[in-house]
Amino acid sequence: MNFRKCNPLYGYRWFSEGIKLFIRQPWPWLALVGMTTLLLLVLSLLPVLGLIAVFLIFPGIAAGFMLASRDELAEQPISFNHLSAGFKIAPKPLLVVGGLAFAGVFLGMLVFTLGWREEFMQLMELARSQTSDQAALLLAMRELLIPSLLTLSVLLLMAMATWFAPALVVLKQATPRAALRLSFKAFLKNFWPFLVYGVLMLLLDAVSSFALRMAVTALQSIAGEQVAGAVAMLISFPLLCAFLSITFASAYVSYVDVFEVELKA
Repeated sequence: MNFRKCNPLYGYRWFSEGIKLFIRQPWPWLALVGMTTLLLLVLSLLPVLGLIAVFLIFPGIAAGFMLASRDELAEQPISFNHLSAGFKIAPKPLLVVGGLAFAGVFLGMLVFTLGWREEFMQLMELARSQTSDQAALLLAMRELLIPSLLTLSVLLLMAMATWFAPALVVLKQATPRAALRLSFKAFLKNFWPFLVYGVLMLLLDAVSSFALRMAVTALQSIAGEQVAGAVAMLISFPLLCAFLSITFASAYVSYVDVFEVELKA
């Protein structure tokens, strides 16, 4: 299966087209992503098995959002049926993708835990202590710098391998291993547009967070701290859902640009 190498400006295209897709049908996007976020949050609270369940079902949910983005571009409405659409097409391959992703992250965390467990526990004790020596705290953080970077590298590699994988499984009928391998290669080949896209998404997050902080500060001076805190909680969740919606939509746009000939908009 072939894929294209896009120029860096495609990162802006993915960002802007993702926003446009969200704006076309904002309320269905917010409803679907909000329900998904709450579901994954509840599952993550369950001991051990909850986290495994999140990894297993997430590729299927992501595939549903890829199908929702495709249908939206075809002028079709987004509905709650899209949440299970991916599992209806390829349930087992999507579960395998999630399982392989969990295995990769688990191995990375296992190496970190076995190799630097004592240093990590020491850092936690120093952080909890109210009378901890700042020099000792900085030293402990410095000792964990390399393992932390290694852990972040593992997470980045898994993100690269899973970015396109759900779409490849449901839209190209790729096997789980082929989907992960192709996703990784395509992501690596398009590093520069993804870098531009990542910077733009970080800027969007920073601007929205700053605007929310300023609004809450102004409201706090008018209505008090409790009212401002309640409003902040009410606004933060929709903002998070909007950000995630743009991420899913832009992921589909990037898939089309990399793996399809043209984007029908």
